[in-house]
Parts: sequence; C-alpha cells; structure tokens
Amino acid sequence: MEGNHNHFCIYCGARLQENQRFCTQCGKEVYREPEPKIVKNPSIYVPKIDEIEKDYNSKQAKAKELVEKLFDPSHMAYSKFTNAINKSNKLFSNQLDVTRRMVELDDRSYVVEEEIENKIKTLNTFVDKMEDLINELVIHLSTNKKDNDDINTLFNDMDDLIDSVKDY
Repeated sequence: MEGNHNHFCIYCGARLQENQRFCTQCGKEVYREPEPKIVKNPSIYVPKIDEIEKDYNSKQAKAKELVEKLFDPSHMAYSKFTNAINKSNKLFSNQLDVTRRMVELDDRSYVVEEEIENKIKTLNTFVDKMEDLINELVIHLSTNKKDNDDINTLFNDMDDLIDSVKDY
C-alpha cells in the first residue's frame, strides 16, 4: 500500500484503505510514519549564476546608457543597437531561466553537471560580448567619430552574439 501508513489499524486490527485518516471500525486516528525530511544541498552553481546575472545586468545597462549618449534616438544606429541589446537581453534571460531550472533538477550526475557548465559558459559569453560592446562604444565616444564603419562593426558584433546563441 502506498501513502506511508500501516495496512491495518494498530488499535483494533481493521483493514485500512490508502489515505484513510481514521479507522472505520474504532474511529482512532491512523498512525503515520513521519515523512523523512529531504534536505537538498544548495547547488554550487547558484552563486555563480547569480553573479553572472548581476554582471550582465550591470553591463547591459551601461551599454544602453552609452548608446543613448552616442546616438540621437532618430539615428539609425540608435535603434539598431537598442534592438540588438534587447534581443541579447531576451536570449540571456531565456538561457538564464533554463540554467536555473537545470540547477534545480541537478541530480549530481555527470551529464547534468556538464550541461550546466555549458550553459554557464554561454551566459559568460553574453557578459563578455556586452563588455566588448561597452569597450567599443567607449572608444567611439572618446574619439567622437562619426564613422559608419565603426558603428556597423559594433552592430555586427552584437548580431554575431545573438546568432551564435540561437545556433547553440
């Protein structure tokens, strides 16, 4: 019988049904073994993932701020960079959610841990690419160039990041 209780009443011996709380013969409460408490060890990955999320959020906010400083909202580059950052944010959030779910289900198997490590590498790639974007925007801001080739290179870098994650 399932349900973690005895098959017979310990007071009168009557047969008990699954999930029965009181004996139908004597009316006594059915004795139940206390359910063991399962304490899951906190995953070593949670602090790593939290730090990556914090780092990414900080960098993407800085990238948005730089785009707003560099380009007028009516400028084509402004909308391209804003859209690229927004796409990156959506993909990052998606990857982050998947990684967190994998950590919750982590049964300490090699296969699951390897996949979590791969997801963490992907998340770190987002952070690195956002850092690259910030660096390029800062260089562009400091040189005060209006060179469209530099703008297109920055935009292509963001597209490459987004495409690589979609392919992954």
